[in-house]
Amino acid sequence: MSDRSGPRVVILAAGRGSRMVSARTKALHTVGGLPMVEHLLRAAAGLSPALPLVITAPDQAELDEFLNGRAEVAHQPEPRGSGDALLAARTQLEGDGSFVVVPVDMPLLTAGTLRRLWEAGSATREKGVLLTCFTETPQGYGQVRRGADGEVAEIVEWADGPAVAARVEVSCGVYLFPQPGVWSALERVTTDNSQGERYLSWAPQLLPGGCRTVELEDISEMLQVNDRLQLAEAERAMRQRTLRRLMVGGVTVRDPGSTWVDCDVEVGQDTVLEPATVLRGRVRVGSGCQIGPFAELVDCQLGDGCRVERSQLRLCSLREGVQVGPFNRVRPGTELREGSHLGTFTEVVRSSIGPGSQVPHLSYVGDAELDADVNIGAGSIIANWDGLAKHRTVVGEGARIGSDTVLVAPVSVGRRAYTGAGSVITKDVPAGALAVSRGTQRNLEGWVERHRAGARPVAEVQAEEAE
Repeated sequence: MSDRSGPRVVILAAGRGSRMVSARTKALHTVGGLPMVEHLLRAAAGLSPALPLVITAPDQAELDEFLNGRAEVAHQPEPRGSGDALLAARTQLEGDGSFVVVPVDMPLLTAGTLRRLWEAGSATREKGVLLTCFTETPQGYGQVRRGADGEVAEIVEWADGPAVAARVEVSCGVYLFPQPGVWSALERVTTDNSQGERYLSWAPQLLPGGCRTVELEDISEMLQVNDRLQLAEAERAMRQRTLRRLMVGGVTVRDPGSTWVDCDVEVGQDTVLEPATVLRGRVRVGSGCQIGPFAELVDCQLGDGCRVERSQLRLCSLREGVQVGPFNRVRPGTELREGSHLGTFTEVVRSSIGPGSQVPHLSYVGDAELDADVNIGAGSIIANWDGLAKHRTVVGEGARIGSDTVLVAPVSVGRRAYTGAGSVITKDVPAGALAVSRGTQRNLEGWVERHRAGARPVAEVQAEEAE
């Protein structure tokens, strides 16, 4: 049983979405990093604590699984139109009073707009309320036609009679329906149209108490997604909305046109997002940071004062004052602690880099724990995999790992220990020790002259090849 303490929102999601040309149901295609149905669930929650009702098709198991526990579900047995879909949920809605109906393919619709719709119908529960807007591009929308008294006389779907005026009033497909009047209206709706379907848009003109309208304030909210072109349009509009929110909150976005930020991202004031920056998923960036250009962060947490240049970070956390230079890859399970630094061309995964520690150049750190003030020399590798399993490496405070060192896990390097450049370390290194593991150098005098004695001059070979 759902919470009946507020208005109920019904989400129509049973459409096949054939124009998406996709094996995935349309409701789960993402806009701003979230499935479209998630946007509508959040709008519903912003209007009322009442559990929303989502109408799906029997073959949308993936959608039903996504909704598990977050909404009540009703199934439309056959795809016979949006009006038929609402009738399929009649037994679950009767007794609730008036309710709001929204299509699942309007991801930019806000709780504020739903609240205006609801408040417009609060004076009289006998009337329906229709959300409309005026547009010069009415393709795909139903045109609102009014009678002599100014009331809604009919809604003509685009497929049945395209609008001819330059600027027309169209239905956004969002309704407030009173009970029980909506059911008698739907029973009178026929399938005498080009689609052979029971249109929900024909119900408002048949409501016993009539239907009033509320005009949409932000026209971007009317964007519907029926194909990949409209998906890209909705994505662009959502991105603009998100960047506006960040900039109003004190974030500098150098080039909004090239900056991609998902709608759940949070960024602190005085942070700068450079061009071609991409922030996806649940990214949290502190204040006073500089991100980019050409940086990609996915599901990351950044403290204040961090700098991330053109690198890729995923499912990791950076404490305050961390510096990540260009061309680095920071993978899941990594924590870069206060003041630590990655230089260039490093890869770190499932590791902790201690306060003030540095991995400056051309290194791989996997499954390792580096204490404070550790320096990893250029070209070093922590070999964490033996072909069957991953093993841990621990490097103590103040240790210095010489260039081109290979630490073969499991191994530990003690506090303030050193390794010689070019060493392969397979045993633990005690604190304060120097570990060297490499062959003795030999210089063979005159070797080059002897080796090349029988070789032909390069110029002679090149001349012969040119002929």
